[in-house]
Order: sequence, then C-alpha cells, then structure tokens
Amino acid sequence: MKDNSVYYDSYKEERDLILEYNQVDLSDARITNIMGVGVDNITRAQAVVRIMEMIKAGGVYHVISLNPYKIQRFKSNADLRLISGAADMHLPAGAGIQWAGKVLKTPIRERIPTLSFMMDIVRIAEIKEFSIFLVGGKPEVAERAFFNIKKSFPKIRIVGRHGGYFNPEREKSVIEAIRKSEANIVFVGLGFPKEDRWIHTIKGEFKNTIFISVGGSIDIISGEIKKAPAYFMERGLDWFYRIISKPWRIGRFVRTMMFFCGVILKRLFSRK
Repeated sequence: MKDNSVYYDSYKEERDLILEYNQVDLSDARITNIMGVGVDNITRAQAVVRIMEMIKAGGVYHVISLNPYKIQRFKSNADLRLISGAADMHLPAGAGIQWAGKVLKTPIRERIPTLSFMMDIVRIAEIKEFSIFLVGGKPEVAERAFFNIKKSFPKIRIVGRHGGYFNPEREKSVIEAIRKSEANIVFVGLGFPKEDRWIHTIKGEFKNTIFISVGGSIDIISGEIKKAPAYFMERGLDWFYRIISKPWRIGRFVRTMMFFCGVILKRLFSRK
C-alpha cells in the first residue's frame, strides 16, 4: 500500500523562532527587475516577516512565487502581466531567477523555494495562532495534506480545506467557505496560471486575507507527488526533474529556455 504520510519537523524552539524573526530588518528590502518583472529581493526570513506584517496591518494580499517559466509567461501575456502587476509580493522561488540576477549584475540575495516558504509560514502560524485554509489538489489530496500538516504541527489552526477541482457553481460555495472561515492565510494550489488568475478574480470579495499561490506544494505535502531527488533540489534543478519525469510538459521547458536565452542576449547587448 502506498504510504502518503509526510512529516515536517519543527526544528526550532518557539522562543528561538520568534526571537529570530523579531530581529529581522526590512530596511534593505528592495525590488529588483528581472526581465521586466519586479522581484522582491529579500531573504526567506524577511518574506515570513512581511507575511506577519500583512496580517497585522489587515487587508487583502496576493503573493506569487516566481520561476523563469512564470516570468516568461508574464512577459508574453497581457492578462497575466496585469495580474502580476496587481500582486503584492513576488518571491524568487526558481534557481533560474538567481542565475539571471547574477548574469544581469542585479544579484538576488536568496532563493525562496515555494514549499520551504510554505512550511515556514505554517510553522510561524502555529506559534502565532494564525489561521490557514487550503485549496488545491483532488479532494483526497487536500485531506491528506491537512492531516500531514496537523501531524507535524499539532496546534496549527487549519480552518478549512477544499480540493482544487470545482465548477463555477461549486466555486461560489468554496469562496463562501473561505470567507466564513476568516482565515488569515489561504494557500492556493491550482497550478499556474490558473491559481493566480483565480486569486486575482476573487480577492475583491475579501477584507483581511493573504492569498499565496503554491503550485504543486499541496500535492507534495499530501504525498501524492514526491519531491525531486536531492541531486536536483540542491542544484535548483527541481524544475528540470519535473520536465524530464513528465515529458508532455515540454512547452514549459521551451519557455524556460526562452527565458535563459533572453537573459544572455540582454547581458550581451548591455555591454555594447
């Protein structure tokens, strides 16, 4: 029988974690332009502190995790550019973004992988008693992700979860469930660009919610999809592993290569 159990160890004492985040300085946070898209050039700790500040300030926010494929799509699609422009934080999740920053002489200080960032948020949410809602995957996947997170973080307040496959009629009840839950943070894993389109469309119906697009992270947490082998993860090549393990996603590979070529050409022409 397939074991879908996934455990995430809360490796820091609560007082150490709070102390660490209380000492984080946001004064040097800045936006760096990578191929026409503004990337939040911050550390992982600064990104977590930003989330905490958003919750404290109130309001509705949209957080996007970026990789080369997404940047290429944002560049080539007017609707997606609008969605990106309206988002509140763009995190450098893909290793290719760090590479691009280095080539273009606009270094990105730290890569912020989506799954790791998501678990950082869950960890601090358990301590600070923030509430979370999960949307994504098949119904049984969302359920397994819920139980796996609860197993690792027993005190976490997950106030709702729903699979990511729903028709327009069902969508209304999903939105209403999120709204009634008054969740501080909603992790949305519908796949790109569907998740960001959806967040952009519905966020006006909320008052105090942070929507974070997390791609396939809910599937990984559930155990439905395995993480890339360590060799690929350590080199920031998890995207490449996903492509070679699912060759029908060759379109993603082509767009990613277009991004890399664009970066090189921009660097060459900037020298003239």
